[in-house]
Amino acid sequence: MTAILLWLMWGLVMAGSVNFKAGFSAMNSTLVRDWLMAPDADFHLLKIWFAGICLLMTILGMNLIFCSWEKIYKIIRVKFSRPKFYMLIVHTLFGLVAIFHFSGLMLGFEQNNIMLGQGLSYDLQNGYKLKILKIDFAGKIGILDKNYREISEEDFDYKTSYAEVELSCNGVELKKDKLYILNPLKYNDVRVTLYSFITPRESDQNTPDMTPWIKLTVTKNPVLTAFLFIYPLMIVGIFIHLVLTWNSPVINRAIKEASNSN
Repeated sequence: MTAILLWLMWGLVMAGSVNFKAGFSAMNSTLVRDWLMAPDADFHLLKIWFAGICLLMTILGMNLIFCSWEKIYKIIRVKFSRPKFYMLIVHTLFGLVAIFHFSGLMLGFEQNNIMLGQGLSYDLQNGYKLKILKIDFAGKIGILDKNYREISEEDFDYKTSYAEVELSCNGVELKKDKLYILNPLKYNDVRVTLYSFITPRESDQNTPDMTPWIKLTVTKNPVLTAFLFIYPLMIVGIFIHLVLTWNSPVINRAIKEASNSN
């Protein structure tokens, strides 16, 4: 535990340092796999810390899994019941959620802060390509330079502002749809999210009638569907287990019996 606390404190120190701000920003804006493999000499110390924290969490996770399963086996061996069955399911689902979450950090791809204007396209990983067909901004372009807290509903209507985009792969069109804030484009395990409308990045950006650009995030997570399916099941399982064992000494008595049997 001392090693874990010291390692976490080291991470807190780096997070509060200006020297590591770019490293943390890069880690949060791309897939962890790609960030770890990127040849960034300035981030070596941060990568060592991250690898260390992952190793420590893996050791703790393995310890939790084996200890929990040993106790569950003892409990079930003494007397099997419905609450014990749900406890077994919850532990299994928790393990699957952890596996899928870790897989989401390593599989697929993630590209953030993609800034595009109308008619422009962007080449993604694995042969995917995103093209902006049309941008319809229901607001005054001057408000894009304001802080979002200063923007009122009269200045900008996010419900009707959209960007029409086309997603293709290796030259084959996959999907064409309108992209709204809080309403991403989805195609299998690919998700295109409209983050915000921004000031045009061209030289004549001060032209009053110029169409705004958009900032996008594109992710491809092959385990997202499975994760979103299993995670609610885990929550429901925990709730059912709590209901069945609420103010009931069944589990505690079974644990004591299991301990006495040894």
